[in-house]
Amino acid sequence: MLSENSILRRIPVVIEPKTAMFIDGIRHAIEIVELAYERLSSTLTGLATNPTTPDDLRLMSTTAFLDAWAIVDSVDRFRMLYQKFPGISFGPPTPGVMTLAEVCEPVRMLRNVADHIAQRAEFIVAKGDGAALGVLTWVTGIRDAPFDAYLCMLRPGTLRAVPEIGAAPLAATFNWPTSRICLSAGGYEVNLSEIRPHIERRVKHLEGQIEQEIGRLNITDAPTANDILIKKPVTFQFPDR
Repeated sequence: MLSENSILRRIPVVIEPKTAMFIDGIRHAIEIVELAYERLSSTLTGLATNPTTPDDLRLMSTTAFLDAWAIVDSVDRFRMLYQKFPGISFGPPTPGVMTLAEVCEPVRMLRNVADHIAQRAEFIVAKGDGAALGVLTWVTGIRDAPFDAYLCMLRPGTLRAVPEIGAAPLAATFNWPTSRICLSAGGYEVNLSEIRPHIERRVKHLEGQIEQEIGRLNITDAPTANDILIKKPVTFQFPDR
């Protein structure tokens, strides 16, 4: 979603601090979504196509849900920062195109379930079969012509019965080899694969507005600086040595 030369990675140091914080927060959220989705897709592809031991399954399940929930958290953070971005302008809604609020409503509800898991335990058990981490479903392609695939489900935790996997989903597009990655919990479901293009569209809109504002302020050539690692050598003294 972000090119190496994105304006979100080239913010002049003279920019107003509050605006810089919003831009950085959005950039970090996007970068986490990108990295987490890439890793999640790779993990789920491996689960679909390779034999796994119980130990493998536990490790890969933890990895998959870590990345899936990171995407949910970062998409929701992006939504909040984008909608409240200082000075941003939005055109009228386009007929047939979902607003960001509509796109992210399932994300917000899913995150609300996770944030209040203890208080909503009975609801989660009733609506989501009591899966504390939720359930991941996805499709991994095996052969392109004819298109054959595995429809997969990953349900961690204690099982009272073998979960039923649904019918093969209809999909207008498919990103090979793994697509239609969905996370569900407490009766809510988010298609993590489909939400990314909606976020990317808003990123391009924001990049254009920031470029225009930097040009208007005549600070295009101002210095930029970000992402620093500092290391300082130290020696510790331990009383018992």
